[in-house]
Amino acid sequence: MATRSETAEANDADDDDGFVPFLGSFFPESLALSVLLALLALVVTIPYLAPLDQLELFSTGFYELFALQMALILYWVLSATVVEAPPVGALFDRIAGLIPTGQTAIVYATGAVALAFGWVNWALGLLGGVFIGRRLCRRAREEGVAVHYPSVLTAGLLSLVVANQGPSSPGALLMADAEMAEMTGFLADSAGAVGMAEFALAPANLVPSLVLIATLPLLLVVLAPDDEADRRELGTDPLLEGDIASTLDHYVMPTRSEYTAADFLEQSRLISMVAVVIGVGSAGIHFATGGSLTLLWLLFCLMILGLLVHVRPMAFRSKTTGATRWANHVAIPFMLYGIVFALLSGAGLYDAIGDAVASGAVGPFLASLGLGLLIPDPASVWLIVGPAMVAGEVELLTSLVAVMYGAGLSNLWLGFLFLGILSVRGFDPREFLRYAAAVTAYVSVVVLASVALL
Repeated sequence: MATRSETAEANDADDDDGFVPFLGSFFPESLALSVLLALLALVVTIPYLAPLDQLELFSTGFYELFALQMALILYWVLSATVVEAPPVGALFDRIAGLIPTGQTAIVYATGAVALAFGWVNWALGLLGGVFIGRRLCRRAREEGVAVHYPSVLTAGLLSLVVANQGPSSPGALLMADAEMAEMTGFLADSAGAVGMAEFALAPANLVPSLVLIATLPLLLVVLAPDDEADRRELGTDPLLEGDIASTLDHYVMPTRSEYTAADFLEQSRLISMVAVVIGVGSAGIHFATGGSLTLLWLLFCLMILGLLVHVRPMAFRSKTTGATRWANHVAIPFMLYGIVFALLSGAGLYDAIGDAVASGAVGPFLASLGLGLLIPDPASVWLIVGPAMVAGEVELLTSLVAVMYGAGLSNLWLGFLFLGILSVRGFDPREFLRYAAAVTAYVSVVVLASVALL
């Protein structure tokens, strides 16, 4: 008879065929890039720090940011946990059922949904866009309609462009949280200076987001091949069998006859609902009495929402285990990002960096776009470049908006330039370079023009 551990191992093996491992191939080897970045910071600070000081910062620099980085790991995990739930999958299915199966409709709708959902939360936009696009491609294939799948997948990935601009923007959440900002020490004087509502609703942030949601998918519609003979359709893929809701529902309850006393608690809907009621009440009181949305409060709300959509405590726990895959590519690199911050701060280089890059919105935007190619976590991008923006005396909201847009665009490039996406379904690297370059050029014009004018 199989033991519980053997059953768990079998379930983990089955999960390897799921969507999260598949999309995990879209990220580069973050550890190698973070090591490169840390070594570069070590070399740059040689003239400014004594060897023993460098060694100390390199060895222990991450410690001061440890609590912050644990919170950021939960930001990745809990977002995915909430979205990877059957009710959310059912919502995706309903949306997919409303979209007609023509290439123009599929590409545009996939991109618009991905962008709109991505503005709310990165996982909602990324999973929603890619899942809905794949579902539509399957339906189109069944109906004999040729659809260029590379355009559809790119449309799903567009969520990354605005995923840092809405109410769950990691950079803005850090700036709205006085305790978190003070923990880092680098923005203590500006802690709490940018609230989430101020950031999300700022014209320089909101207007380009709305413009991009409405128009960016049109760019992919234009770039997609018109001739049906040039379209690459999606091949046979087991991930598309069945509806999206069933694809996201991985938890299997034990049979009632096998229950132990602990199982009755772990499978209790009542316990989840009591926790949800208490959590909703706590959050309601906090926000009703003028409390602000911060990183820790967002994590709390995501945890309560996760219990609600997964219904049972053990189902929620099981899904969080699978969702840790989303944070695997940054868990260890987080420590190296902390080392980079510690070295640059200890060497007093942020003033010089700020003078070099902090010119209006262009400098922060380009700096984050370049640095983001080495750092897939947008909050860590802000952690490293934010002090330079403050030292350069760029208006805080302006620099934050620009950095978050640059970090989002760099995430899109990470999907194109590294790894599996270039080998998925016969994708041609030249085609993806064309998509990425066009999207980058268009987004850059929209964002920088909006920041300058608004």
